[in-house]
Amino acid sequence: MEEYRHEFIDKNEMLDLHLDFFIDPGQTVINKHFHDWIEIVYLIHGDLEIQVNNRSMKLRENDFVVINPMSIHSTRCMNGNTAILLQIPTSFLEKFMPDIRDFSFAVDLESKDPRVQTKLANIRSTLQDLWINYQFQAEGYVFRCYSLIFEVIYILIHSFSYKVDRKEQQKNQKNLERIQEIMEYVESHYTEQISIAEIAGKVGLNEIYFSRFFKANMGMTFLEYLNMVRLEKIYVDLLNTNMPVKDIQIKHGFYNDKVFRRMFREVYGCTPREARTQ
Repeated sequence: MEEYRHEFIDKNEMLDLHLDFFIDPGQTVINKHFHDWIEIVYLIHGDLEIQVNNRSMKLRENDFVVINPMSIHSTRCMNGNTAILLQIPTSFLEKFMPDIRDFSFAVDLESKDPRVQTKLANIRSTLQDLWINYQFQAEGYVFRCYSLIFEVIYILIHSFSYKVDRKEQQKNQKNLERIQEIMEYVESHYTEQISIAEIAGKVGLNEIYFSRFFKANMGMTFLEYLNMVRLEKIYVDLLNTNMPVKDIQIKHGFYNDKVFRRMFREVYGCTPREARTQ
């Protein structure tokens, strides 16, 4: 739960990617982050709230989402879920398709087109087969896993992709570099009272433009993001220490008690004390 900013993902031992069968007990929030991997989340049971580049959606059983590389995203799971998680580094796919970065993926689960629904069903069944083969690891399973992964990518490229404008790519890259710098500064100084003037100055922007830039790219104000980072740290300490709630708040720089309790309930659906007993 502490992974955010530019996320660095560990690969599976025998594969140049990350594959996991994830069981989330609930009350889990992963703050805004991004990485240079294609990420596919396929929900087996439960539900999952997800936001990708300021677009919110709720996944339910048998839904899946494809998150493009370098897309800012966050997740929230209140009631628990079970999911297959597949993360593929763009650098790996470039070995086979050098212009892969020129493509972006968009999947419409609600499409009424029977041909689209057939393709979606193929992706679901392929992801299920991928997990079964990886789990049992029969002789030669690595070859089977790679063939299934390439099948998923093939379907996405031919049925759910579009070309991305190069100028737009360059602009997005520049914006992400600035967002990265902001996130890294917050990670190092979140316990302090960071003003808009201070953080805007760190990235060479005036206060008004900074506020607009941050909201446009992150879907929240800078103060909301700063408090979300603090909230994540507080939640970890609530579950793993016996420190009084007030002491944990102060430790992580969240001094406004009213705002803290309101945000905590909005994000985790309970009070801090209830979180400790659940």
